Amino acid sequence: MTSLTGALRAVDQTVFHWINQVWTHPWLDAFFPWLTDLDRNPVILWGALPVGLACWLYFQRGRAARVLVALALAVGLCDAVSHRFIKPHVHRSRPWGLAVVLRTRAHSGYSFPSNHAANTAAGATVLGMAVPALRAPALAAAFLVAYSRVYVGVHYPFDAAAGSLLGLLVGGMAGAGLLRFGRAGGGQRAKKKR
Repeated sequence: MTSLTGALRAVDQTVFHWINQVWTHPWLDAFFPWLTDLDRNPVILWGALPVGLACWLYFQRGRAARVLVALALAVGLCDAVSHRFIKPHVHRSRPWGLAVVLRTRAHSGYSFPSNHAANTAAGATVLGMAVPALRAPALAAAFLVAYSRVYVGVHYPFDAAAGSLLGLLVGGMAGAGLLRFGRAGGGQRAKKKR
């Protein structure tokens, strides 16, 4: 068991080295730090996001509200499980002991799993289930966020992969609940029209 753990750790560190220091480009050095910290961008946070949500709620009304509730539930639950339960029990340090190229602010706290990867995967899964046309771009964006966490030097690849799997699982459960609720609501409206 110890040899397996050591082998997995070696693979994780090797892949981290390749993503963080070898598979790099000046354009990616600008893009991934911007993407990974998008939640801290005031233009997005206080401008584009509220305007987009307001328009969506105005035009889609009840349907958009159900999707937003499911998104909030999935991301909130995912964040809580990752940050409050898994990280304190696993106690994995961030990759500071290696030769790391840090392309964003230094992060504190434990590394496994990645909350960014978990939360974006959860949101992308719910969004993809609610709006099938957005499934591929939403999941691609979630993958890029997970990859960015390794690229900027704050997570190992296994952290990002585990976070993504957690997000897919929680998002799938929340999305399934949303779709069931949506069909039930549609069925009731259909009966009233008759």
